[in-house]
Amino acid sequence: MFSNLNRRAVLGAAAAAALTFTAFAASAETTLRLSHLSPPESDMDKWAHEFASRVATETDGRINIRIFPASQLGDWEEVYEQLSQGSVDLAIQSVSTKFDSRLALTWFPYTAVDYDSAKDAWNTGGFLFNIVNDLIEPQQIQALAPYAFGLGGVAVGKPVADPKNPDADHSDLKIRVWPSGVGTHKPLLERLGYSTTTMPWAELYTGVQTGVIDGMVGGVPENAVRDWNGVVDTWLQLNDHFEINWLLGSAFTMASLSEEDLAAISKVAAELATERFDAVEAADNGYLQQLRDAGVTVVTYSKDEIETMAAAVRQDAWPQMKPEIGDELYELIQSHYGK
Repeated sequence: MFSNLNRRAVLGAAAAAALTFTAFAASAETTLRLSHLSPPESDMDKWAHEFASRVATETDGRINIRIFPASQLGDWEEVYEQLSQGSVDLAIQSVSTKFDSRLALTWFPYTAVDYDSAKDAWNTGGFLFNIVNDLIEPQQIQALAPYAFGLGGVAVGKPVADPKNPDADHSDLKIRVWPSGVGTHKPLLERLGYSTTTMPWAELYTGVQTGVIDGMVGGVPENAVRDWNGVVDTWLQLNDHFEINWLLGSAFTMASLSEEDLAAISKVAAELATERFDAVEAADNGYLQQLRDAGVTVVTYSKDEIETMAAAVRQDAWPQMKPEIGDELYELIQSHYGK
């Protein structure tokens, strides 16, 4: 009898301990909210889900990432402020120039001319990555990794004559520049001979349809396929900028995590960033082929042609962009690119 009671007591204690451990484990699990811009099943959405899956594995389930695609938590500028305040934990999107205009560096024309130079500059630990991370630190935001979106170009709703000549006159074509990109891409386009105007993203499709604008800059081949399908006659793969979205973390959230879990998140982010850089050229080429298949005239440029375009822009348009990033950063960029 005594041994049976003893055995029951031991089993009961063991069961109680198991329940206590389970409750502790459940309480130790942290759920982080991740916002991104793209629709479900897009490349970005798949990347976000892969990030969440790998983080869960690396942290033995301690970190659960809940994904909110298609700007469900607000537009990207709203989410940026929420990151800064700690009410959103993670986001894949652009950085905002609202609090520091020097972040216009992220779309400064011809800081990269091809995929290799983009990877060197923008990947985790790269020259431009480190500058951006330093600039956003006072905003209580951390750059965990770049999300390589592709090399930028211009979508035009009609044919473009002599598109490879940096000195051609395209003043009959009015190309939209996004409002916060006026300081960089207005000088770029005007140096290349185009007229410019500003217009919000949401109005672009109708703007080309109705003839209010003739085209738009600020996108990559994926945008031309996904967002502007049916209004693009000509795509100019100018490689004018390397489109970077960022896997951003709220500094408040990052500070609340254990060193082990933070290291796991950083490791996964860096791995996925490199994998994305390795895949983005193929992704861009796939979208360019989809444009060709849809009857769009796709203009691509040789390395020499792009270098000629970049040299003209760096010499004539860069000085006009100096106020966007300030004297110190401008001199640093000039020095780095050998000017």
